[in-house]
Amino acid sequence: MTRVMRHYLEGRLFEWVMAAAMVLLAIETFAWPRTLEASAFYWLTAAMPAAFIAWFLLIFGMLRCAALIANGRSKIYGPRARAIGALAGAAMWAQFDLALLASFTVKGPPSPGIPFWFTFTLAELYSAYRAASDVRSRSA
Repeated sequence: MTRVMRHYLEGRLFEWVMAAAMVLLAIETFAWPRTLEASAFYWLTAAMPAAFIAWFLLIFGMLRCAALIANGRSKIYGPRARAIGALAGAAMWAQFDLALLASFTVKGPPSPGIPFWFTFTLAELYSAYRAASDVRSRSA
């Protein structure tokens, strides 16, 4: 069992953590629909309904989990699905970061979450790049 878990986690721990965070935040948002409105992310809910954000997080989080499992079985589609999931994560984390920046410009001081969401966004972009390069190197 440990060997199987290590096989799936090896080199992909960040992607698993971000996929789990997406699913867990979706569940929290479904359970408490106003959860995003109660934080600095209320700026985000002004542009998108909380239900849309929750469904986005749930769908892409679950797809990322499926892609990470399939990655070892499909050398073409697994990495592509991982890249798409990482780009979806980067898009959402960037929105969270922008919401915190917008909140800071109105009511300051800046949130300590700003550097975290920014770093997560960059890491997701790198994950997408790595996954895309896996497709190129394996299909060549």
